[in-house]
Amino acid sequence: MKPLNLDNSPCSPISSNCVVWQGPDISCINLCTGDTISDVVSTMATELCTILDTLKVSNYDLTCFNLQACGPKDFQALIQFLITKICELEGVEPTKISTIDCPSCVVSVADCFVTGTQTTMELVDYVQLIGERICGIITDISLINSQITDILIRLENLEEAPVPTFTLPSFTINCQIGSLLSGSTQQIDTLLEEFINNVWCGYTAATGSGSDLTSAVGMACITDSSVSLSQSPLTMAVGYAGQWIPDASYDTVADAINNIWISLCDIFNYLSSNQTITVSDTNTIDLSITSDNVLTAQFADTGWINLEGFSSWVSGAAASNGNMPQCRRIGNVIHFRGLAFIPLKQSSTLTPEPLENLNDYETIARVAPATSGSGSVLTDTAGSLKWNEGNSVIPPSVLAATETLDAAYRMPYPAVLSRAIEVSGGAGTMLSAAGRLGLLSTGVLYFATLKDQELPAGLSMTFRGASPLRYITSNIRSGEIVPNYIDPTADIHNLDPASMQTTQNLTAKGFPTGANDFTWPFDLDAGEETDLGGFYASLEGLTAFVSCSSTAASATCYET
Repeated sequence: MKPLNLDNSPCSPISSNCVVWQGPDISCINLCTGDTISDVVSTMATELCTILDTLKVSNYDLTCFNLQACGPKDFQALIQFLITKICELEGVEPTKISTIDCPSCVVSVADCFVTGTQTTMELVDYVQLIGERICGIITDISLINSQITDILIRLENLEEAPVPTFTLPSFTINCQIGSLLSGSTQQIDTLLEEFINNVWCGYTAATGSGSDLTSAVGMACITDSSVSLSQSPLTMAVGYAGQWIPDASYDTVADAINNIWISLCDIFNYLSSNQTITVSDTNTIDLSITSDNVLTAQFADTGWINLEGFSSWVSGAAASNGNMPQCRRIGNVIHFRGLAFIPLKQSSTLTPEPLENLNDYETIARVAPATSGSGSVLTDTAGSLKWNEGNSVIPPSVLAATETLDAAYRMPYPAVLSRAIEVSGGAGTMLSAAGRLGLLSTGVLYFATLKDQELPAGLSMTFRGASPLRYITSNIRSGEIVPNYIDPTADIHNLDPASMQTTQNLTAKGFPTGANDFTWPFDLDAGEETDLGGFYASLEGLTAFVSCSSTAASATCYET
């Protein structure tokens, strides 16, 4: 079939597939806004063919009416025939049926022509409206055809135009980037690849991520209010005004580096401007610094120092060769050594008998300790004895007046004190006293006799003398024979079976010297504090710790 507009000059032929329907959706024939004119015309033609086929009278079977004459020739005649038949069946006379006045009759309109709730209009108006719509469509199609023509021309121009070529920009670099040398001209893709792979990746690996740098910037401990070392008492913000990045503006790595350098220079200026660094010893550490600022530290060590209360009456050989009782403080530990003699009372006074040699007290037939004067002892009736008049024996250079020991300390129990005694003509023996030897937290050195040990607090003296330690505690009487405990016939360790059922004292043989036996030169009960003059205690192994709660004027106390 020849197109109707084939010779319609000067119009340019245009494909209906390129023109779209801009009218509203027509649901009754399934048309939508944006469908091509080809689709619209095809759909409308299909609907028209369907209607024409519906209106074709020959498609209907009228044999049931047994028509003798020719049937209706067109659809209108068919409808009229059917109406007549219905009226006959209903008993309605045709003369009483009102006729429809068309084209002024009212008809239902398609959905696309509905206005508000008005779904009907007069046929003449409906036809008029349809005509206007068709004219609008024709106009729109004409405009679309013109636009399609213009688009086709542009498309042909684009298709005929040569393929565009692109040149990547390049420029000369002023610094080396990876392997790309400074001064060379490089394309931007080469520069980008080299920078990312050989510069940026290594840079972030070395510096950390952005969050790492931000976190590091936030670690600043020297702030606006920190006092400058070299410009004290000015703060960093005031002393370096104009250079110092204040806290309110501080948030980048550059800010951090700026303030770090200022802080380092502040410390450098402080240390290099002949600043004198002083050190202060503590009660446990000795500090020293050299001229080139080398700081050294060592535990404080007092060396061996004589105990208080002995120097006034102990001298000569008795005070040398480690015999003088001494103490030594290393850190917070005090060590003791030497022999602590209990001074003998002089025959004419209560003051101590001088001790120049260790054997001076061996020939003195006295037992009472000195209880008056410098270096005397303090006794009580409960059976204890305290050196140095009951005061601390630890020198102030070892234990300051404001310091104390952290507790009382004692030697292993029982501690045995000894006294060498000459019995007769150069012959002598050793007396002993068992008890408790210890140190109070105040530094007082004491010895508690067996009498003290046998009297529990608050109890009577009923069992005084009942301790088995009395066996090693000397109890002698003047003029009585000195026993020989190792004589094979002595009963100190044995009991005669023939006398087991009788009460008897343990016996020991004496020391005969021909016509005379050795006898004791005095009375002494080493279980009594009043008879311990001339006895001595060994302090080897006694140690004590200084209390860390002491309020020493020196620095903090450290446990060692």
